Amino acid sequence: MLNETSLRSIRDFSADYPVVSLYLNTEPSLGNAETHRLRLRNMLKELPLEKEIHKIEEFFAHRYDWSGRAVAVFSCAPADFFEFIPLSIPIKDFIKIASKPEIVPLEDLLQDVNHLGVVLVDQQGARLFYYNMGEMVEQEGVVGEEIKHVKSGSSTSSHGLRGGSIDGARNEKEKVGRNLRHIREFAEKFFRIHKITKIMIAGSDDNIAQFKNGLSKEFQNKIVGTFSMSMTATHADVLSKILQVGKQP
Repeated sequence: MLNETSLRSIRDFSADYPVVSLYLNTEPSLGNAETHRLRLRNMLKELPLEKEIHKIEEFFAHRYDWSGRAVAVFSCAPADFFEFIPLSIPIKDFIKIASKPEIVPLEDLLQDVNHLGVVLVDQQGARLFYYNMGEMVEQEGVVGEEIKHVKSGSSTSSHGLRGGSIDGARNEKEKVGRNLRHIREFAEKFFRIHKITKIMIAGSDDNIAQFKNGLSKEFQNKIVGTFSMSMTATHADVLSKILQVGKQP
């Protein structure tokens, strides 16, 4: 598991032998385990260290369960050093031989997806996600009053019908306002419980703006990005967008 402790033990490793650092993207959308193994073999072809090749191939053949979306492997066979960290976030294929483990990609991951709160909001409810150490730790949801979109009266409508439409639209607008207030209260409590230091808001542009404008100053100052997304988006979709937004200057 990716955390400061596991990262520190890898960072502190030192030996008088070369260390192999390998990152393999095992994202299901890229193919099955056989597809990933083929890419792995191609990466290992250029590795001039037979013992390391054997150690790494043995790990993927017998110990790795292919359930994650990526894995980082660090090996130094002469020093009897072998560590791996499965990741729930896809990462670019990469291999390097050096005097120390290459952990910059993991450090970047921790920085981008650490103490991060994400709110996916619409006029009726929200989905809230808490990410820490590159992993989704918790998800919660909140639902308010149902919103019905009211058509405005046409120019040929009677005054009574137009008045009814106006009243209906006003009622729906008030419902939206109540829902968003409730969502903001729920979200701010969620942020405080999890000690969120960074916030991203997702949804339509209008819903993002309404939610954002009503947040307390304390949490407005923690917003690091926004993005458009459907309320029915999968966890993978949300995470992919988080990483894209996190890479933007």
